[in-house]
Amino acid sequence: MKPNLFHYFLVFVFLTLQIQAQDFKLSEYAAISILTCEPGTDLYASFGHSAIRVQDPMMQLDIIYNYGIFDFYAPNFYTNFIKGKLTYTLGRQYFSDFLFEYEMENRSVKEQVLRLDKNSRDRLFNFLEKNYRPENRDYAYDFFFNNCATKIRDLIGENGLISGIQINQATDLKKTFRDLLSENLAANSWALFGINLALGAKVDKIVAPREYQFLPTYLSESLEILTIRGLPLVENDRMSYESKPKPKIQEGLYSTPAFTSFLILILTLIIGAIEYFTGKKLWGFNLILFGLSALGSLLLLFLWFLTDHHPTVHNFNLLWLSPWAFLMLWINIKTRGNKPTKIQRYIALVFVLLLSATPVIHWIGIQKFDPLFFPIIGAIWMRSVPLAFQWNPVK
Repeated sequence: MKPNLFHYFLVFVFLTLQIQAQDFKLSEYAAISILTCEPGTDLYASFGHSAIRVQDPMMQLDIIYNYGIFDFYAPNFYTNFIKGKLTYTLGRQYFSDFLFEYEMENRSVKEQVLRLDKNSRDRLFNFLEKNYRPENRDYAYDFFFNNCATKIRDLIGENGLISGIQINQATDLKKTFRDLLSENLAANSWALFGINLALGAKVDKIVAPREYQFLPTYLSESLEILTIRGLPLVENDRMSYESKPKPKIQEGLYSTPAFTSFLILILTLIIGAIEYFTGKKLWGFNLILFGLSALGSLLLLFLWFLTDHHPTVHNFNLLWLSPWAFLMLWINIKTRGNKPTKIQRYIALVFVLLLSATPVIHWIGIQKFDPLFFPIIGAIWMRSVPLAFQWNPVK
C-alpha cells in the first residue's frame, strides 16, 4: 500500500523523537535486510549499489539507509572530485521512494533479510540513526576502501557491530582490483580504457577475499557464506524488483578504442611505406604521436602527484605516455627529418628503451596494461627507432 500523508507525518515524528533518544527499541516484528542494486548505464553506477533496509510493521516503519549520497552542487564539488577529496553522506529515505528510482532505471534490486535477534536489530538500528545525525553522516569517500558496500561490510561482517557472526568458507579467487573492475565494464569501452590508463601498479596486487566486497555483488555473495550462531546469516532471499529485458546497445565500431588504437598503428605503417617508396620524410606525423605521448604524461603526473587518488600512483603507463616525449618533439622540430646529432640519438634511444620495457612490465605482472595500448605503443616505437639508430626508411 502506498504511504499516505498521515503515514509520512507519523514516521517523521517517530524518527525525530527517536534521534534524540539514547536507545530506541524496535518491535519483535522488525526486520533488517541488505539491498543490492543492479549496475546502471552511467559510469558512476556501473558497479552497482548497496543499502540497508529497516522494516517495522508495528511502527509503520520502512526506511533505507544509503551510504552512497553525494551532492553535485556542493561547494567545489568538481574540483574536489578531480583531486580525489569527495565527501559522501549517509542518506535516509522511504523504501518506496528508493525502489521507485530503480524501477524507473530498470535496475533489479535484490533483498537479503538477515537472521538477527531483537538485540542485534536494535543495536544496528540505533547505530544507523546516530550515524545519520548531521555531525556524523559525512565521510571521506574512497572507491576501493570506503564506499556504500564497504560501510555495510564493516557493520555486518566479521568483527562488525553484530556479535556472533562467522565466515563459513572464504573463496580466494586470486583476483586483482583491476580484474574486479574489468568484470563490470565492457572490454572495448572508453571507460575501461581510461580507467586502465589512470590506475597504476597498486591495483594489480592480489586482493584478500574481504577486499572484494567493495563491489556490491561480492558483498551480496559474501553474506551468503556468513553464519550466526551456527545458522546462515541470510534468512531469506527475494527480489524487490526484477528488471525487464533490456535492448543491447552496441557502441559503433568507429567510436571504440580498438578502432582508434589500430587505426593509429595502420596509419603509422602506411606513412612508413610512403616514406620508403617516395623518399619523402613525413616527420610531421611524429609531432602528432609524440605530442599525444607528452600531453598524456602531464595527465598521469597530475593524477599521481597532485591528487589524493591513491590508485593512480606508481603508474607505469608513464613509460609510453612519457615526459621524455617532450624531448622527442624537440628532436623532430630541430632535425625536420634530417640526421639527428649524437646527443639527439641518445635521447631517442632512451625513449625506445622506455617503450620496449612496457611489454616486459606487463608480462612480469608489475602492472597490467590494457591490450589496446600496445598498438599505440608499437606505433610510437616504430617512429622512435629511426631517430635512435640513424636508420632512415627512405631509399
